Amino acid sequence: MLIAWENLADDAMVSATSEQSSAPGANVQNEHASKKWIVVEGVNSASEVFDMLASVACGILAVLASNMTAAATLRLRGSDSDATGVTGEKYDSTLINAGAKAGYGDAYLSFTSATARYWRVDLADASVTTLQAGRVFIGPKWTPTYDQGYDWSVVSQDASKVTESYGGQSFVDVRPAPRIIQFTLEFMSEAEMYGNAFAMARANGVARDVLAVSDTAAAGYLSEQSVYGLCTASEPLVNYDYGIFRQKFTIKQRL
Repeated sequence: MLIAWENLADDAMVSATSEQSSAPGANVQNEHASKKWIVVEGVNSASEVFDMLASVACGILAVLASNMTAAATLRLRGSDSDATGVTGEKYDSTLINAGAKAGYGDAYLSFTSATARYWRVDLADASVTTLQAGRVFIGPKWTPTYDQGYDWSVVSQDASKVTESYGGQSFVDVRPAPRIIQFTLEFMSEAEMYGNAFAMARANGVARDVLAVSDTAAAGYLSEQSVYGLCTASEPLVNYDYGIFRQKFTIKQRL
């Protein structure tokens, strides 16, 4: 499992190689993923460069709420010397399959932490007419010593309203169905939990988004099992045995 909560891309200066004036590249910094970055009509490949203003350590990329399909590719590069990010002397993922799934459009890349000022994300998908994306996360990550315990769960919560008429007919007010993931991290040392789980709760609380990638080994289901959104409650950090700690998390996808 991977957890990340400091999205350095949100505070960066962002520039896109292609964008519509009504849907600029900076939209990926908006907390609502429904506010998209949309490239020029008919263009299905584009890049964004994030200038972090200083050299920062990153270990995970997430491109969320896009219209990418299984045909999509991505490339992430980090540079300290090239403001375009093309040289990628600090980090270069090379061109890889994005691992996206039609209908979800999320892509995740976990990599060995690298430090760079300019981070360039290249996206392409020959299966779409006009590329778009809702959120980009670039930042450090936490890989817990132990994965989430069994009985973790994920649900697509349908908030649609069903009303029945006097005649017995059902009428549905269809609403989006965000994913909600619940899991518990346990068997952790005091240092690991206070340095990560407690630090995340203190920094983000229920007001700022966190990213949970539930099962990095289940590549075919990353989109279903991963959520970027708000913790729905401030759960306590529990010292349930000598030197051993646990914490429960509930994260609701931000649309």
